[in-house]
Amino acid sequence: MSNYAVTLNYKCNYGYVEYNEATKTASVKLAVAEAKAAVEKFLAAPLTLDVPQGETIRDFVTKTLEPLADVESFKVALTRLWGNTGVRVEWSIPVGMADDIAKEVLAEGHTDC
Repeated sequence: MSNYAVTLNYKCNYGYVEYNEATKTASVKLAVAEAKAAVEKFLAAPLTLDVPQGETIRDFVTKTLEPLADVESFKVALTRLWGNTGVRVEWSIPVGMADDIAKEVLAEGHTDC
């Protein structure tokens, strides 16, 4: 078993969330306390969503999943993170890579990243 981690971004404050498959837990590293708490609360609660299932692209079923039950549920929950918490998942930025970028952007006075 391994861990799965992705970069998080909250108003130019970068961090990450890491899922541990063995313990079925997530560790959130984000400097903004309110954003960190929002992510932790979101991942701790059941998530109900409509998912495509059926013969056509218009066929959906409502499912409830536990975000920390397994890595696939965790990944699906992350697709709904921004809409529920305002914290974006930066899928294409490896964990740790955004640290220097964030310092430069914040030094220039940007707050819209």
